[in-house]
Amino acid sequence: MGLGGLLARYEGIEGHPSPEEKRRIYLRAAELGVNLFDMGYGDEIHIPDELKGTDDERNFSLKAKGGAPAAAELEEIVDGNLRNLRREAIDILRIHHHVYMDNEDLRERIAALKQAGKVRALCLIRHYRAAQEAYARRGPEPDTDGDLVIYNYVCRWQESGIDLARQAGKGVLIMKALGGQWLNWAEQVGTDWEIATEEDVVRLAPRGEPIRRDLALVYPIVSGPWGELARAGENVPPTSRAIEWVQRNDGVSSVLVAVASVAELEEATGVAETSPVAGGS
Repeated sequence: MGLGGLLARYEGIEGHPSPEEKRRIYLRAAELGVNLFDMGYGDEIHIPDELKGTDDERNFSLKAKGGAPAAAELEEIVDGNLRNLRREAIDILRIHHHVYMDNEDLRERIAALKQAGKVRALCLIRHYRAAQEAYARRGPEPDTDGDLVIYNYVCRWQESGIDLARQAGKGVLIMKALGGQWLNWAEQVGTDWEIATEEDVVRLAPRGEPIRRDLALVYPIVSGPWGELARAGENVPPTSRAIEWVQRNDGVSSVLVAVASVAELEEATGVAETSPVAGGS
């Protein structure tokens, strides 16, 4: 499991973690063996000094400028993050699929950064529908190193692309393993999605009405039999159960999971000894 950008649960509706809690999350993650840390959401300034510097067992992924950087700005963005990390290379640079495919200048800049040793691997973000469909049909692009793919217990239609990536020896990072951050985990798991509609997503989402514009993306990711993950006597399965299900796919390299507290982190990694808490990311 990789530590996703430190977004507060429900996209910040319930408040962002304090800098002190963010520091505790990073350090506890490293203590638990997490060795992939995601950046590009602004929280990378809170990465503790203890995790910075050269370490071959620690990896950092960067979503540059929302995944759509201008070619002329890319090296400056990468250099800024390298200075913050006190490292010589970004392990994984993440760019939106359509941005990469449509911008030859950007492709050339990325190739130059890889040649210079400032970027080790390029990962394309398969967030938008067209990028998802292209991945499901033909898998990874030949000149890239991996993809960030939407995949979880109820949203599995990109398994064909993941299998093609496995055959090609390409990396696969997973996003939305817990259905994203749109709904409360307990409500998402407890909803009967056989009868629930898109309108129920709007009703359940802490963001409320503003989520309507994203329903075409959100509904297929959150709607399905999450309750099947629960075991006898459990009302709400721990988030670790959903993450472990994704990790069983041989084509998956790592699952990026955002958390808002140490408690959420410990639940997601399966080390929590207390009852699961609601509010996984």
